[in-house]
Amino acid sequence: MKKLIFSFLLVICLSIAAIAQMKEGKISYERKINMHRFITDPEMKARIPEFRTDKFELLFTEQASLFRTVVDDEAPDPFANNGGDRGGGPRFMMRMPETSTYTDIATQMQYESRAMFEKTFLVIDSMKQNKWKISGETKTIAKYLCKKATTMVAAPQQVRMRFGNGPRSEEDTAAAPKPKEVELVVWYTEDIPVSVGPDNYAGLPGAIMEVDTDNGSNVIVATEVSTKFPKKELVQPTKGDKMNRAQFQDAMKKIMEDMQRGGGMGGFRIGRGGN
Repeated sequence: MKKLIFSFLLVICLSIAAIAQMKEGKISYERKINMHRFITDPEMKARIPEFRTDKFELLFTEQASLFRTVVDDEAPDPFANNGGDRGGGPRFMMRMPETSTYTDIATQMQYESRAMFEKTFLVIDSMKQNKWKISGETKTIAKYLCKKATTMVAAPQQVRMRFGNGPRSEEDTAAAPKPKEVELVVWYTEDIPVSVGPDNYAGLPGAIMEVDTDNGSNVIVATEVSTKFPKKELVQPTKGDKMNRAQFQDAMKKIMEDMQRGGGMGGFRIGRGGN
């Protein structure tokens, strides 16, 4: 009996040690965006749900990581029927762009593949270096004990749009507000001692399990962790128009301006209700 108990305790201890030393695997995430926070037009707000939820996964080893979109073709589009019962008014159909971000941990370089507006962009640049402030707060996420860290990041711009082809209002023609900083709160676990995280966030002594931008505006949270993952798929993307991060931001700014002038916006497409 004593040998049996000892063997049982040994297995438990080894399992705990294995979890504590996990240095490669897969973390599944869910991202929830508050769409209404980025929109100024009241009519547009009334035609789309307040939140958009998407799934991602992070494949990682001690040498590299790959954060990518998980496409669920069977998931219903929450935007598909908006406006359909409003006399043929415009409706918004969301096409979330597929992205994948590969990080070479040794060189601190990132390769971001972004399929947007029927084009593929390959953004190659060094990792952003955030100034993290670590606190003593802790909480459990996906069964892992996590610590809190914060930093400041530039706030996303609000979207100014109008319906129809009428003259622009004063709000439409007003200059875009100057960028301001918002707080970014992350929770990381030292039980996965690899400096990785969702999107392009990293630089902490453990895997980032949650990212909260601007107090709930954009939240990415880990839902599951697994030691099993397709290692062959952890590869650097190579296709797309190559540019650095600043050039990509300039390209997106121009595309957004063109889309707004033409009656569309970003990942949205404007159609007619019932079509």
